[in-house]
Amino acid sequence: MAEAAERAGVKTQVGFNYLKNPMLALARDIIAGGELGEIVSFRGIHAEDYMADAATPWHWRLDPAGGGGVVADLGSHIIAIGRYLLGPIAAVCGQLETVIKQRPVRAGANEMRPVEVDDITRALVQFARGCAGTIEASWLSHGRKMQIEFEVVGSRGTLFFSQERFNELQLYQTGVDDGRNGFRTIAAGPRHAPYGSFCVAPGHQLGFNDLKTIEIRDYLLAIAGEAVRGPDFREGWEVQKVVDAVIRSSRERGWVAVS
Repeated sequence: MAEAAERAGVKTQVGFNYLKNPMLALARDIIAGGELGEIVSFRGIHAEDYMADAATPWHWRLDPAGGGGVVADLGSHIIAIGRYLLGPIAAVCGQLETVIKQRPVRAGANEMRPVEVDDITRALVQFARGCAGTIEASWLSHGRKMQIEFEVVGSRGTLFFSQERFNELQLYQTGVDDGRNGFRTIAAGPRHAPYGSFCVAPGHQLGFNDLKTIEIRDYLLAIAGEAVRGPDFREGWEVQKVVDAVIRSSRERGWVAVS
């Protein structure tokens, strides 16, 4: 699809809408600007609980023809975030686990169908820039409705983000009196574009649907002739390559290059 679109010269976009958060753009700027120093590690997770009930029927998310279970469904989002912040992932060592082995063929049915995809994914990742980290995905995490979280550790500080408080970015920087130092909260506001297009005052917060609006705005601007802000089909393919490498790594029980 990416190659066909590029040959045709058309604009494309893939719906990794969490990347449209102004706080993620700020996090990337902080990292790129060297404020954290040399990046040491990345820790990312996307966990929810919408499949935690074993009585939830078998459906399309569990079809192995779709290319994976939670590693593709939720794992793709935290992989996309890792790439957005730190660049390409060069190698992975993954473990896929199927916890609920079978599910009803439909709601209330006694007939069961085997589950052939993962419920939980854990992976060590090596970024091309040199640092390493971990990525985890789960749709069995009771009580978690939208736990997309990441922590980026550098030689001079740390960034922490949680989608459940996605109008905030937590920043810790060294060089301050240890007796008074700690994480400080950066609240989203008009200085973090395009927040100001929604509200002129900081602290009033954006919502998930606003991220979708930003996503569609970027796509329309690209169609109108501006530079593609992505993620486009090509980036979608790069994320899929990481997903495939994690699946292959789990099967082969070892490190696999993303190629």
